[in-house]
Amino acid sequence: GIPYAQITVGVPKEIFANERRVALTPAGVQALIKQGFNVAVETGAGEAAQFSDADYRAAGATIADKKAAFGADIVLKVRAPVALAEAGRHEAELLREGSTLVSFVYPAQNPELLKLLAGRHASVLAMDQVPRVTIAQGYDALSSMANIAG
Repeated sequence: GIPYAQITVGVPKEIFANERRVALTPAGVQALIKQGFNVAVETGAGEAAQFSDADYRAAGATIADKKAAFGADIVLKVRAPVALAEAGRHEAELLREGSTLVSFVYPAQNPELLKLLAGRHASVLAMDQVPRVTIAQGYDALSSMANIAG
């Protein structure tokens, strides 16, 4: 396999309207850094969740621009990639060819997004498709979010 030290995890800023979550907290960054990964967090990615760039930097992340966060080997997002304000552009187009996206994707509702991701030869882990069974409980983001929401 590839040594973790050669893998960069990117955390772009969520741009979906009213989204306040971030895909990775500074504590999560610290855990990945401890395992040997590199982490690139887009400037301001944690602001809506009350995490500053300084918090991420202190955890060991590199603060980067949008292009670098999406250009990582593994990209973590809360919401599925969306169209950018720039006419004719989409977040999915910023993914590096052959990268991995971990996000809520809702593939059945987003066939056009799947086409864009396939065009980037991206591997996708749709967190909304992780089964709600005991063996996968540690990865069940839907239940975790429901518990937090109340």
